[in-house]
Amino acid sequence: MLEGGFSEFSEGKFVGKIDPRFLENLDTSRLRDFSKELQSPEGRILAQGRHQVVMLPFLREGQSVEVVVKAFGRQNRLKDLYDSYHGSKASRSFQAANFLFKNEVGTPEPIGYFERWEGRRLMESYYLSSYLDSLTSVRDLLFQMYERYGDCAHFVRFLKHLAQAIRKMHDVGFCHYDLGNQNMELTGTIDGNWGEIQFVDLNRGKIKNDLSPQERAIDFARLRLPSAFLDILIAIYWDDQPPKEFISRLKSLRRRFDLWEKSRALRHPFRKRSGNGLLRVQDIWIWDRESAQASITMNRDERKKYYPKGRHLAVAQAVTKEGIGVWKEYQRLLPQAFTKKVELAGRFGMALEATDLEFQQQRKFLARLSPIPIPVLLRFCHHEGRAQWERTLTDLESLHSEGYQVMIAMVQCRRSVLDPESWREFLEFVIDRAADMVTMVELCHAVNRMKWGVHSPQEQGMLLEPVVALQKKYPQVKFTGPACIDFEYHYVLSALEETPREFQYAALSHHLYVDRRGAPENFQSKFSTVEKAALLQAIARSSSRCSDQVIISEVNWPIKGTGIWSPVGATYWPAGQPESKLNVSEEEYGWYMLRYLVLTICSGFVEQVYWWRLVSHGFGLVDERAEDGWRERPGFLMLQFFLTTLGEATFLEKLPSEEGVYALKFQTNEAEVVMGWAHGAAEETRWPSEHTAAYDAYGEKITSRALGEAPVYFFLER
Repeated sequence: MLEGGFSEFSEGKFVGKIDPRFLENLDTSRLRDFSKELQSPEGRILAQGRHQVVMLPFLREGQSVEVVVKAFGRQNRLKDLYDSYHGSKASRSFQAANFLFKNEVGTPEPIGYFERWEGRRLMESYYLSSYLDSLTSVRDLLFQMYERYGDCAHFVRFLKHLAQAIRKMHDVGFCHYDLGNQNMELTGTIDGNWGEIQFVDLNRGKIKNDLSPQERAIDFARLRLPSAFLDILIAIYWDDQPPKEFISRLKSLRRRFDLWEKSRALRHPFRKRSGNGLLRVQDIWIWDRESAQASITMNRDERKKYYPKGRHLAVAQAVTKEGIGVWKEYQRLLPQAFTKKVELAGRFGMALEATDLEFQQQRKFLARLSPIPIPVLLRFCHHEGRAQWERTLTDLESLHSEGYQVMIAMVQCRRSVLDPESWREFLEFVIDRAADMVTMVELCHAVNRMKWGVHSPQEQGMLLEPVVALQKKYPQVKFTGPACIDFEYHYVLSALEETPREFQYAALSHHLYVDRRGAPENFQSKFSTVEKAALLQAIARSSSRCSDQVIISEVNWPIKGTGIWSPVGATYWPAGQPESKLNVSEEEYGWYMLRYLVLTICSGFVEQVYWWRLVSHGFGLVDERAEDGWRERPGFLMLQFFLTTLGEATFLEKLPSEEGVYALKFQTNEAEVVMGWAHGAAEETRWPSEHTAAYDAYGEKITSRALGEAPVYFFLER
């Protein structure tokens, strides 16, 4: 008897080691035809290829049990020579499995191995382990998750489970050396009860006292995950920033492995290959419920690799064609900022969430926000499916019946491009029901970001093809788009250029976030929010594919302390890691948003602005994750007072003031009101010289004339 409970085994020309409870199975007569027995009706083939994996019944102390037999294929003389010194694949698999099993690392319980040599030629070799029913490989599980869930939080929970298992394996002193997704099996199910991860195909593994960061990197080189999620797995594994030597080694190994994969056809020109029907990495699309957006699945380098050919050329051609005309129109428009009266009624909208939040509770907060119904934005998402579309339509009907003007956004996913018929069905299903209840239908959501499923202007054009017929069928419906995001107007030009000739947008809608520059008055090159709005208006006026109207359908600032719920946070945020510098305090969030509203609308360049959104822990006016229930943030009270005071006012003029000081004058039914603030250090001002009352951003009466970052309202004498 050997250490660990295994016996030396020798029967005929076969030698090996075996659990003594199974010795009675391996007599000379059975071994003589053992390779044929693997093909017998008693054997169930689990995997077929160069090596064969078969489940066979064995007797253990008189009881029939199921045993997995891995039969290794014949190999060349050089490999046989190597194995004669280092042990066969079967013996190495057994040694590695025994080590892991004793150290309580997941692997099917080893039973033994046996092999037959003729001189230095290895003729047969077999590794035996216990059979675990209903195993699913990590490879297959991931693709089931891609297809069935598309839920980022679920993904991250699984990555934590996986990282813990790999870390435990490494910490006991084992490096797998062939850790592909197919070589990790799970005993559980896709729904989160994954069970223990079982490491298999161990013959290349090495047992060492302590693994260096470089050696640990070896087992990450063959993992197949979208690069952004591989980064998350690594961050969880290290519970911190990985060592530089780990990253350096991993990059080198992954480059080598990618080349190895690409050379497969050259190395095995006659080996039969067939498609497996699995998604390409660039087609993986995952939804992040916490931040209410598509997840970044690929890091920058990987995204560049999968950009379609001609993507940048299409953008360059559009800019070359339209750029000069747009710039001339911009130069004509900019001096007109704040020079015209603007009626504010109906200009300020609010987005609600129809999927993950209790809708009636949102409605109660919405009703309290303004004395009159304000425009509402609802999103319909292709990936959510028909049952959710039905629920959102019910919410839409309810809002419409109460007199709310509703704009809807039709949000695509990667499947929308890969399966155009399903996208067509989605559009027809929603618009058939919503046509008489909506003011606008927004299309092509953030198409300048690959994470939203559209990889080129041409693919964006494909999304609009079914809309041509819908526009003819429902002439009362106004479509808006192409809803690009951020200050990337070259993509807007390209997206408009790819619009079908028979189709025209009733308005140019855009998601104009400026949080990366801090306050809305800050400049990005020569453009602050006002200049960006003017340039957007110039694009609308110059294009034959849309009307002159501009709608900003999404804007907010991310809020401090909200972690993965912040839209500029991350899918996974390690404990102790500093949060993004883009996050602002709850008060700053309110100040910036109010200033943004009046700068865009009162400049005269924007028709409507929708606040994204009413309820959200990471970026909303109401925090649904507060300890004592839904909590109004300071911005809620600020917007409430703003809408009560100026929601139906008329903008009159922007008063002359020193640099950094803003004073906008409005006419209400009761009085003239000046809304003012100073971007920079607060200072005493002498204007307006006469006023009957002054209020802070919350609507509290004040006596000071000092202006700072928080808006102040002065009611003038009539």
